Amino acid sequence: MSRLNRYQLTFLRWRSRQSNNRILPFVLSVVIGLIVGLSAILIKTIIFYFEQYAVYFAPKLLYFLLPLIGFLLVTFLNRNVFSKTASFSGARNVIESIEKNSSIIKFRLIYSKFITTGLTIGFGGSSGVEAAIITSGAAVGSNVGQFLGLGYRLRTLLIGCGVAAGISAVYNAPMGGFIFALETILPEFTPTLLIPLLVAAATGKILFEFIMGEHLRFSVPLTDFDYNQIPLVILLGVLGMLLSTYLLRTYSFCFRYFSMIKNDYLRALVGGVALGSIIFLLPPMYGEGYVSIDALLNSEERSLFINSPLAALPSTTWLNLGFFFLITMAKPLSTGICVSSGGEGGYFAPSIITGGFLGFFFYKLAVLIFPYYGLNQATFMFLGMACIFACIMNAPVTAIFLVAEITQGYQLFVPLMLVCAVSYFLKYYVENLSKSVEQPKAQGKAFRIDRILLNQLSIRQLIEEDHAPVYEEASLRAIVENLSNANKNVLQVIDEEGNLKGIITLNDIRKSLGETSNYDIILAKDLMQPPLITVDIDEPASEVLDKFDKNNLWSLPVVRKGKFKGFISKNRLLTQYRNELTRVNRFF
Repeated sequence: MSRLNRYQLTFLRWRSRQSNNRILPFVLSVVIGLIVGLSAILIKTIIFYFEQYAVYFAPKLLYFLLPLIGFLLVTFLNRNVFSKTASFSGARNVIESIEKNSSIIKFRLIYSKFITTGLTIGFGGSSGVEAAIITSGAAVGSNVGQFLGLGYRLRTLLIGCGVAAGISAVYNAPMGGFIFALETILPEFTPTLLIPLLVAAATGKILFEFIMGEHLRFSVPLTDFDYNQIPLVILLGVLGMLLSTYLLRTYSFCFRYFSMIKNDYLRALVGGVALGSIIFLLPPMYGEGYVSIDALLNSEERSLFINSPLAALPSTTWLNLGFFFLITMAKPLSTGICVSSGGEGGYFAPSIITGGFLGFFFYKLAVLIFPYYGLNQATFMFLGMACIFACIMNAPVTAIFLVAEITQGYQLFVPLMLVCAVSYFLKYYVENLSKSVEQPKAQGKAFRIDRILLNQLSIRQLIEEDHAPVYEEASLRAIVENLSNANKNVLQVIDEEGNLKGIITLNDIRKSLGETSNYDIILAKDLMQPPLITVDIDEPASEVLDKFDKNNLWSLPVVRKGKFKGFISKNRLLTQYRNELTRVNRFF
């Protein structure tokens, strides 16, 4: 971090005088919730108006051209306006910022993804708004923490609060947002995290609902779940795992294919034409897809055929079933094309929509096979949403609570738990059995916890006290005297301006110690070695430990803009890390 300004110093002095430091996270969680709630309102408004005007001015026969326009606009903005933040999107990059960048996220990300995601979805892009709100919420939390001069721990907590508030507001699901932040974004669970995350999620949801009203509440009647249907639930979980594998491979295929097109505008052109062609054939692929889910829940399935060339086919049970199978398989392809060819957005909403289509298709098929089973289509659509989301987002607990909240289907908790458990377990089992997962195990949550705990340490506080410096023209006599008075066997060589020029170790002077006649002839610049490896004073502690391990060293010089600040030892770093492990409330 840069030097604190006077406002930050004033705030930190005020904070140091407070008897209870736990009040601050509570207050900041409310602030974060309000800001992110307003951000969610803004992005929903942007998408609404883009979509309304795009559809209003485009004849129905030209709908298939709208994604192309959106992709070209987003590509232009990402190349010329938001080039520094274009590659940052969603939970994966937020986690990387926490692990590798000391929870520092650029200010521009608060608003840049709103515009690009709004253009993408507003012009028919088949992606989700959650990547933008996760990015924006995390950026709000990080930048509030930076502005107040807070440390790594509280910045990380505020990022989690921002994500929880964003998901809570956009999906009207405070528990879903809370659990998603805890399960996916933050590295570990501690009781002290509960209150700030809950407060931020509740604040974001209340503000959004107060201004915008209720959104994404699928209010449809649900019958009591009959436990005789458990075999069908298990079978749906198996199909959910298979479909989620298809989704991931489709996304991967689209990414590889479009990455071969090096020109950004050509990539957007190809992707826009491809997605527009799919929308022309299957209109439900336009935009996020919640309109189609609402239509199916309200038994208006024929509305999905409107404006499609397939509407001319005779309406028979098996042809209709084939159509719903087709849109189930086409949604992942539409999303993969959108995100890989120039559009913005995430896989959060598409996994819910695909799961809803799967559940409806499964319901229709089950009714044909078991006509007297008394099945409820909404039940299986909600279960389909949960199992696909659990597998795609690697968040089964979030899937249960999120679907229960956005559907108001709290009586489905048991089948939701069952379908998520089946689908997620099978996905995990198959991936480990086939060893097809490209990410190494080191990227799992246990590894993340180690890096997070390390990054909570400040290099500034771990620097060992400096002793008298050695200048380039210092003699060997002065060097020997300096080493005899020091507690370490390494010395820094600096110039008059304090810049680090080299390092002298005891081994470097060992051969010259017996030649006492040369003590005043041999100079420091003759003995020093160039500092091939240094540590920046603001560098994450996890990366410093990597430097120690990779180079088999126990002491490294610390610099700031080239100027020497002191040494850091591996022993002191690990000792402080062990002390950090014993702390009960590591985030406060």
